[in-house]
Amino acid sequence: MPGCLADVSWKISYGPADDRLRDLYIPALSRSVMYARTAGFFSSGALAVAAAGVAHLVRNGGRMRLLVGAALLEDDVRAIERGEEAFGQVLEHRLLEALAELEHDPAAPARRRLDVLAWMVAHGTLEIRVVLPMGPDGRPLPAGAAADYFHPKEGLFTDACGHMLAFSGSANETPHGWLYNYENLMVFTSWETSRPWLLQIAARVERLWDGREEGWWALPVPEAVRRRLIAYAPAEPPERDPLERQQVSVPPKIPADQKERILFQFLRDAPLLPGGERIGVETAAITPWPHQVQIVSEVARRFPDRFLLADEVGLGKTIEAGLILRSLLLSRRIRRCLILVPKSVLRQWQEELYEKFALNVPRYDGDRFRDYFGEIPAPTGNPWNAYPVLLASSQLAKRRDHMMEVLAADPWDLVIIDEAHHARRKEFRTEQYRPNRLLSLLEGDGGAPGLAERTRGLLLLTATPLQIHPVEVYDLLKQLRLPGPWAASDRRFLRFFEELRAARSGLPVDWEFILRLARAGLDAASLSGLVGPAAKERVGPVDWDRIQDLLAGHRPPQDAAALPPQAQAVLIEACRRSSPLGRQMFRTTREQLRRYHRQGILTEPVPVRDPQPCWIALSPQEWSLYQRVEDYVADFYQRYEGERKGLGFIMTVYRRRLTSSFAALARSLERRRAYLLDRRGPPFGLTEEDDEDADLSADVTEDLEVESRGGRLPPSLQRLLEAELRVLEGLLDDVRRAGDDSKFQYLVENLTALLARRDRVAVFTHYTDTMDALRERLVGVYGRRLACYSGRGGERWNGAQWVSVTKEEVKEAFRKGEIQVLLCTEAASEGINLQTCGVLINYDMPWNPMRVEQRIGRFDRIGQRHRDVWIRHFFVVGPAGEPTVEARVYQALESRIDWFRAIVGELQPILARIPAVIEQAVTTRREARTRVLDRLIADLQRDIEAQQASGFSLDDLAEVLPVGNQEPPPFTLADLEAILRSSSVSSRFTPHREIAGAFQLDLSGRIWEVTFTPGIADAHPGRVRLLTPGEPLLAELLALVDSPVRSVAGRGIIRAATTGTIRWYHVAGRSLESIRTLAQLQTALDGPATEVTPEHVDQAKKDLLSALESSVRREQEWEARHVAERRAAVEERSKLVLATAVACRKVLDALEDREAAWKAVVGSGYPFAGLARLVGRPTDTDLQAAMEAVSSSEAARGRIDSATRDAKELLRVLGGGQVESPVIPRETGVELDIRVLKWLNDDRCS
Repeated sequence: MPGCLADVSWKISYGPADDRLRDLYIPALSRSVMYARTAGFFSSGALAVAAAGVAHLVRNGGRMRLLVGAALLEDDVRAIERGEEAFGQVLEHRLLEALAELEHDPAAPARRRLDVLAWMVAHGTLEIRVVLPMGPDGRPLPAGAAADYFHPKEGLFTDACGHMLAFSGSANETPHGWLYNYENLMVFTSWETSRPWLLQIAARVERLWDGREEGWWALPVPEAVRRRLIAYAPAEPPERDPLERQQVSVPPKIPADQKERILFQFLRDAPLLPGGERIGVETAAITPWPHQVQIVSEVARRFPDRFLLADEVGLGKTIEAGLILRSLLLSRRIRRCLILVPKSVLRQWQEELYEKFALNVPRYDGDRFRDYFGEIPAPTGNPWNAYPVLLASSQLAKRRDHMMEVLAADPWDLVIIDEAHHARRKEFRTEQYRPNRLLSLLEGDGGAPGLAERTRGLLLLTATPLQIHPVEVYDLLKQLRLPGPWAASDRRFLRFFEELRAARSGLPVDWEFILRLARAGLDAASLSGLVGPAAKERVGPVDWDRIQDLLAGHRPPQDAAALPPQAQAVLIEACRRSSPLGRQMFRTTREQLRRYHRQGILTEPVPVRDPQPCWIALSPQEWSLYQRVEDYVADFYQRYEGERKGLGFIMTVYRRRLTSSFAALARSLERRRAYLLDRRGPPFGLTEEDDEDADLSADVTEDLEVESRGGRLPPSLQRLLEAELRVLEGLLDDVRRAGDDSKFQYLVENLTALLARRDRVAVFTHYTDTMDALRERLVGVYGRRLACYSGRGGERWNGAQWVSVTKEEVKEAFRKGEIQVLLCTEAASEGINLQTCGVLINYDMPWNPMRVEQRIGRFDRIGQRHRDVWIRHFFVVGPAGEPTVEARVYQALESRIDWFRAIVGELQPILARIPAVIEQAVTTRREARTRVLDRLIADLQRDIEAQQASGFSLDDLAEVLPVGNQEPPPFTLADLEAILRSSSVSSRFTPHREIAGAFQLDLSGRIWEVTFTPGIADAHPGRVRLLTPGEPLLAELLALVDSPVRSVAGRGIIRAATTGTIRWYHVAGRSLESIRTLAQLQTALDGPATEVTPEHVDQAKKDLLSALESSVRREQEWEARHVAERRAAVEERSKLVLATAVACRKVLDALEDREAAWKAVVGSGYPFAGLARLVGRPTDTDLQAAMEAVSSSEAARGRIDSATRDAKELLRVLGGGQVESPVIPRETGVELDIRVLKWLNDDRCS
């Protein structure tokens, strides 16, 4: 039988009409390695029920724990007053009496079932404990009072794959009752939504066993009872249950529906067939773009290798991640997955996972669990173990009070981190490495492994891995397990690209260093695979061979300098492509998509942007108020920062809201005032819209909460808050009374002009407060043609009030033109695609240009119905055109780069600094602001020029997969519909009365609305379910048709199966051919039946074993490579530490050369001598780099102390063998199931 519990379609309950022995106990126990069982009073009936099917556990080499009660008399209970020893004797007597009942009839089924328990006790694989309920007086309860305590009977099966299955119910343990299976059992599994109930059973059984369950007493079974049981043990373990039906070798009658059974079995097996991972892509509710299909296929093929998905904003990273997850889950290559995303998109992720990928993933908010349809049970125990696939916010997981729970949870098969660039170090210009909490969650803290070491696979998603400094990319790539030379040091990572830039400029470079790192990243990649076959023709065969020899280490590195320019350019390109960015990062750009369109790979064009900045002059009254708010922000920012670094962040919130609208500012100041008056509302008056980015990157929110919790504010801060309140009161009154709204009037005029030329417009703002103010003023103009989409979801005006509607209703009404003006917050920039709209107005401009890019990405995408997208960026200026800080910064960008039209990849780290530039300027007091801003803009422009000339471009370095044809999947949704609608289950489908293409499905006692068409499900999310693999309704439908009957006549189709791998074959002529698709199976079924010989069966077995061995070998190679890379990284870091020590000794001891310094370090004893013996001498390149970094005695003294600490730790790790990964359990055991399925065309039923 297959080796995992998850391979079986279990019923949710088993009653008297079911054969529980055949359908539950035997299938479960034959797949289990551990069985925990609670029974009633120790009796022949209780033991008989508990032993049901246990012979199959013995055959599987499993272990068992049995918890039983004891039927005590009142006199027995009083014996405890004489001491535990006296009570033990009484308990022993009662249990021996119960066993004596079995001696009257050795042939009785109860006695024969006892044999297997006795054999297990004798061989140490069964432990029995007696558990007694305690009364209020602290004494065990007698049988009469204890009977109700033993009414529920529970069992817990655990297999070698890590799955668990539990049952709970009642059993009649009288001789007649157990013999005739009067049981009612509910079943729960660890891999489905019933997991919370299973965990409660598992926790309760464990507490009872350990004696930790309140009100219960657990005792070991008395030794005399154990010996009596052993006396019953047979010499050989029973091979079958005494009530198990004998297998009679009667040729099966071929049922009339045999062909249907074969087809349904194939549908059930399909995800585990060769190419089965394609089902995840082909049957999803979306049609991915060609580049997405390639990326998904490559990641699935190379799993558990780790990757950074860095597509430009709006090009589908979430789609790629969802398809990868779906493919791996359906093919059972993963079971546990954790998805961490920013809090603002948590709900959108959950919606997309279900609506696009049929994955109903629970989300956890720190208190409750909700799936797509609503709240679900919250189990006891570690909440991060509650469900196999779990969605949570990065903010929650990184909090101090949750991080330990996350890292204490069971290991994961896959972790997905969205917006991963928020995991970063806090400082870039200091030697001290200080990761923020999200990065600490990934890489661990204080020597403890982080999330990256608690998972096999890892997907990091971000369009902007470079935020401020290229080292941020290294910090992310390091979580993906870099080769040793790359993982050793961030300086090496940066230096590699600096050397390449110098080489490209024709300057002298360290070719030994470049080639050493390039070789570490080459793996088995061919040179033509790195640079393309055309490069070989350009350089000729002689130089091509030289390049290959240099990369392989067969030529001295200095020969690279002698290559002709064209050949050297090819070598440089090969080195660039061999970097981890080339191997482990996928990045798709709009320019790539345009090339695909020109090549005919994409049928739809990528639209062109038509952006226009709009400079809106404020009235003198507005400008005066604007400047007063700026003064308030700058003054109190400086004062709060003087109180404690980081507190000034609060004031930047109000300055950002000023950029949006006076309405948003007023609402924010009102919340601030409420907090200052009596500490009402959120800490410091902030909302989630205010703090998300800062919280993810700088851990601001949690720090503020700590400051404000429990009235613990220091007196100086309390005085500062009181001073702010006095200023804020007057300012808030003026903001509320602000009469003019030049920006709103400009919006109204623009809407009129734009709607005269195009039929719909979307208006974006960062703040819900601004959106609410706009809609109240616009509803009188546009009425029902106005709608909103924000973190609250969709809202429409019904003529009298605003009412909530679904996201899909908003999209559909907007698509049809029923909505002309759609007001959106940032929630829409993540959760709704607007390619039917050709006009975007950015009512406010976020400080981060990438936020703007996210908004534009909802419009600028394949499928946009307009050739060009009109974009209007609103900026405010003074009455005489005086620029605001934001206006000046964006004007400066426009003068240097065409920023408004496109985000250039290599400039992203510069653009990512803009929020910090604006913040620094607006928080500077007015008299110094212009001077500071001039300097900051000059720095920006200088950095842009330098970056444009540099060699570090993500777009150039990322892996670009060739877009080609894919193998067909085992079946498509159209195939699935054709089979189901022509089968015995077709009567369950009735065409939907209202929705064309949908059906009403009668299943499980209720009517479901379903479809096989993704577009219909997309138009009715949450209502119409897509019948696709992964949807529980489909699994239930497929289970209605029985398995095919086996052939005994030598004719049929071969099905070969083992854990996680299935193969189908048919005989064509004399050879065995693989069946990979439903079409191939149907062709074979419609053709003549051919004879299946024992040789054919052997060949199928060999093919299956070969596939299994290949899979195991890949797994072993991956594990071995991972361990080797970890050790290599530690050894490389050790050499760098030794190089630093050599440089320090040379300076501190005034030694003549590094040879003398090396001898001094090696001769210094612990820890450097031991480290040198283990890893050897650093390279001359590393020694030289260390010498250049340590140029003074002061630097040497600081670094030698740090190097000594590092050397001690590295010596401990290398010497203690601690470079292996934490053990992550995998499926084990190999059982083959080779079946020849009877072929209907050959053996028809009579």
